[in-house]
Amino acid sequence: MRVSALALFFSSAAVAQAPTVRPAEAGPPVATQPGLAPAEGPAGWRERFDDLWQKRDEPGVEKQLEGIVREQLSVEPRSFEANWRLASLLNWEADGTDGDEKAALGKQAWEAGDKAILANPQDVRGHYYSGVGVGLYSEGVGILTALSQGLEGKFRDRLQAALKIDRNFLDGAPQVVWGRYFYKLPWPKRDVDESIRVLTQTVKSHPRNWRAKIYLADSLVGDARSDEGRKLVQEVLDAKRGGSDPPDDKRLKDRARKWMADH
Repeated sequence: MRVSALALFFSSAAVAQAPTVRPAEAGPPVATQPGLAPAEGPAGWRERFDDLWQKRDEPGVEKQLEGIVREQLSVEPRSFEANWRLASLLNWEADGTDGDEKAALGKQAWEAGDKAILANPQDVRGHYYSGVGVGLYSEGVGILTALSQGLEGKFRDRLQAALKIDRNFLDGAPQVVWGRYFYKLPWPKRDVDESIRVLTQTVKSHPRNWRAKIYLADSLVGDARSDEGRKLVQEVLDAKRGGSDPPDDKRLKDRARKWMADH
């Protein structure tokens, strides 16, 4: 499951989630807003999913995660907890693929995220993961095709809702996706200055967000400021691993190395 060009302009970022017992930065957070409905059903399956989430880059683990969440959905198809986790998993997988597979997984993530929104519209996770799914689908089918299908509005609606509910979710992930969006739009919609503005603010308030730094570096290169971009990516390469989401840290380190090789 994956992230797209509209998702790379939508995507952010962070396709991670926090287990119910860990802080939001650790992975799929559970309740970031007061007054949210309690999670439905016994917590056993959620604990198994959230523990495995920290090993999702190991062989066979993605399949185990999908089995856990789909088994729960067979019992509770409208489950908020299961649908947002499924959307997050699909987005993570999408972040590592392209083309038709990315489009298919992005569409599934989008649909799962929308079910989570229906179950609990006050929680940021449904809006965020659905928006990223729209982006993944868009990248898979191509940005111009996605724009012709009216997907920009669908993406913006979901991302704006996520920003309004909790702009700091997953270490500023909604802000990262929003900043990337302005960079990835095709001309004449593209707005590199706005992308730099949003991502600069995000890096300032969330200095540990490596994806924000890599995306900001792309925008700076687009503004003929390559040296500044290289400095940011070097910060990612020099940073010590061991954060709250080891699989995503590993993926972003690899992307930083590729960025340096390409620039």
